[in-house]
Amino acid sequence: MTDARVEVRRRTGPPPWAVLAGFAVLVVGGLLWAKWAPYWVKVPSVAGSHSLGPSILTGGEPAPPGVSLGAGVEFAGTYFLAIWPALVVGLVLAAAVRVALPSAWIARVFGAGVRGGVRGSALALPSLMCSCCAAPVAVGLRRRAADLTATLAYWLANPALNPVVLAFCAFVLPWPWTVLRAAAGVAVVVAAVALGRWWARRAPGDAVVDAADVVGVAEEPSADGRPLVVRFLRALGGLAVRLLPEYLLLVVALGAFRGVLFPVGASWLTGTGVVLAVVAVVLLAVAGTLLPIPTGAEVAVVVALLAVGVSGPLAAALLVTLPAVSLPSLLMVRSAFPRRLLVAVTGSVVAVGLLTSAGAWAVGL
Repeated sequence: MTDARVEVRRRTGPPPWAVLAGFAVLVVGGLLWAKWAPYWVKVPSVAGSHSLGPSILTGGEPAPPGVSLGAGVEFAGTYFLAIWPALVVGLVLAAAVRVALPSAWIARVFGAGVRGGVRGSALALPSLMCSCCAAPVAVGLRRRAADLTATLAYWLANPALNPVVLAFCAFVLPWPWTVLRAAAGVAVVVAAVALGRWWARRAPGDAVVDAADVVGVAEEPSADGRPLVVRFLRALGGLAVRLLPEYLLLVVALGAFRGVLFPVGASWLTGTGVVLAVVAVVLLAVAGTLLPIPTGAEVAVVVALLAVGVSGPLAAALLVTLPAVSLPSLLMVRSAFPRRLLVAVTGSVVAVGLLTSAGAWAVGL
């Protein structure tokens, strides 16, 4: 196609204000359908019943099932039934970001450095997404050259600072748990911003991780002469094909092994020895960074663990490590963030989980 024909097609396409307005409608409509309207019903229900239902780890049983494919499929079914609307919205918004929003506009909205981290965290608050559903949006933002620190803060603040989860905590657990959850969420995001700034100073030219994506980042949406709908569907299909098969397999595998990762009812987990307690809290904190869960499910997990005799400090380790990251979400964003940075972020989440456990012990939970 000649340059003249591309220019004609650009001029006949929708004006920039219409594209931005359409994107805003997509954001509001998607979040209203997947998040805001369901929680408008669920929050009052939880407030009245003081219950979030059974733990996703055990499905209402005293302990998780043994390792089996059936256990994995059952976990995946429960998980995807809870999160699929948010996952669809995450993929749609990620594709829309890639084909509709200019890089310069994203840079102005998110900013850079600490300011970008604050803005990214603030923009995450109304999203109310789990780490896996926010991951495609983070990938889309990075492909449009969004600041690394701002995007990292957006991705982690979605699960870590979710105000609905704090409401759930307040309704089903004693008030110190809500304070712990809020403090732990802030600590996770602050650590992420600090790590993002450290990496930016260490490698200031690191706009993206995959060299193959550099051209895609530099190219503005208007540079592609194809119709907007065609570009959107192509981006959406590419994201789905790249992310979903691996995601599904990991959820089934982790669900199959959740009885090993979280040995609820094991004598060493409920033992009173100091050494066993330290080992248990470290293992639970690490396991919490692997398993994906729906939004707020960590609260039901803590309630179930306390009900079967697990101590407060041990259960508290999962209060932030379960929602903040998971193995599937980490793999989903591995092409958008440096791998060593993701390892450092995961380590910081584990560290915050251990500090949360220590905080629970200090206040006598």
